[in-house]
Amino acid sequence: MLFRNAIRLLVENFKNVYKIALYKIVVSLVSSALICALVLPQLIELWNSTVVQDLISGLGKFFTSLFSADANGLETAKEMMMESVGEIGELLSSKTLEIVLIAVGCVLVYLIRRFVETLCYFAVGGVLNDRMTSYAETPFFTSFVANLGRASRYALVYVPVVFLFDLLTLGLGLLILANIPIVVGLFLTMTVIVAMQALKLTVTGLWLPAMTADKLGLKKALCVADGAEKKQRWKIYTTYIVAVYIVIILNVVAAVCTFGSAMLITVPASFMLFICLQFVYYYTVKGKKYFITYERIASNPDKGDREHYFDYIDETAPWALAKDESQKA
Repeated sequence: MLFRNAIRLLVENFKNVYKIALYKIVVSLVSSALICALVLPQLIELWNSTVVQDLISGLGKFFTSLFSADANGLETAKEMMMESVGEIGELLSSKTLEIVLIAVGCVLVYLIRRFVETLCYFAVGGVLNDRMTSYAETPFFTSFVANLGRASRYALVYVPVVFLFDLLTLGLGLLILANIPIVVGLFLTMTVIVAMQALKLTVTGLWLPAMTADKLGLKKALCVADGAEKKQRWKIYTTYIVAVYIVIILNVVAAVCTFGSAMLITVPASFMLFICLQFVYYYTVKGKKYFITYERIASNPDKGDREHYFDYIDETAPWALAKDESQKA
């Protein structure tokens, strides 16, 4: 039911997807330009070096000898390439400091990009919260400016936590692929990726709604989980697992069937879906009422403690209240 309500909120607030898309495109262009400025000069220098040109020449001779069935030429080309590879390794070793600095610079650009994108997600969360509580239409820019201070504090904690989760996921994936046969390894790697992403969303899922819906400070938002939330944690985790799988499938299909064009919509829609899930999750475990649509209000007086806690959804809908009044009359 959490997922169903999140989908309805996504559809009702789909225009925010386009705002996320535009924001992410601008941020991606700027961050890509910065990374290119860091990496391209060194790559051009490496490409124009004698050792790389010798390696390219050796590759050309290798394929020429291969297609002409020249065994002596193949052996000569192989020796030439092996020598060039060794020289490239020595060249890279002499540039260790530059490589380390470039790598650090790229990581910093990546973290700054995630920080700036998180400000956008916080602003969208503010817009969504106003929609859920009073069905108000808050402009994105207004929410962005009004929440900039709290969003910055949130991002300073959220981005490093997410980065550590991503590093741990990458490490586990590489460890699996390095020690397990490729077919089984790919299966296990994808399973680990989904499980870790769902765990990340479960751990951090209350922070953003707590800071927007209840205006809690960062410290209180980090410790907002209570008994009701802990009882629902496994249910929430499995919901996030389903959501992550659906998002992956949707984006892969979009990439393959439209040559990546549809990802301009599916990628920001995926982020919007996760934001909707976080707010539905928070409102449910806190027992708060919220608008799903203009005619439909979700009410969770038991804070999600029952198996069918979303049976209350229709009880406070305007049409249901009108029906009750007519029956009393």
